[in-house]
Amino acid sequence: MARKQAVRREPLDPQRIYQAALDFMDVHGVDELSMRKLAALLDVDAMAIYHHVPGKQALLQGVYQVVLEELPLEEHAEVRWQDALRTLGMRFYRLAQRHPRIFPYLLSSQYGTPRELEIYQFIQQALRRTGLSDQDRLYATRALYTFAIGLASAAPTGLRLRPLYGEDSPSQPCQSSEDEVAFSIDLLIAGIERWLEER
Repeated sequence: MARKQAVRREPLDPQRIYQAALDFMDVHGVDELSMRKLAALLDVDAMAIYHHVPGKQALLQGVYQVVLEELPLEEHAEVRWQDALRTLGMRFYRLAQRHPRIFPYLLSSQYGTPRELEIYQFIQQALRRTGLSDQDRLYATRALYTFAIGLASAAPTGLRLRPLYGEDSPSQPCQSSEDEVAFSIDLLIAGIERWLEER
């Protein structure tokens, strides 16, 4: 009798685990993920995952890292700081659109990722070229982060106004055009430029 040929399994590693978790959460959401469900997707015993990822929080941080690595950070030594921030803002918005079920958890996590540090350093590199003082650069960074959180929150449904009682304004969410998002980013950049002129 011929022996059955053994099926060669793909080796388990953190990157494969994070990607499987990301694919699941993109469809079902973060709260639906469990180590048991993830193990079933990977066709392994649940304990095998713990050899590579120590727990649920570490798993989530790994997924957030994978997501943020989709955000390109290019060298901008020859690019105006305005263009560097504008490009980063648009790419961040598109990234939030690609992962609407994950971004609210990513943004509210109390733990950072190495990629977040790289994004922060990218922003600082751009802001240093504005000539802002250290204190003003800190305030500008906070403003940019607050703006980015708002963009990411609006990404699934688009930028829109809440309808007012008694007014005939549209109440249904509609996907914003990229021109509208770019306009809002330009307004923020224009505010920094005006601040620099008045200082």
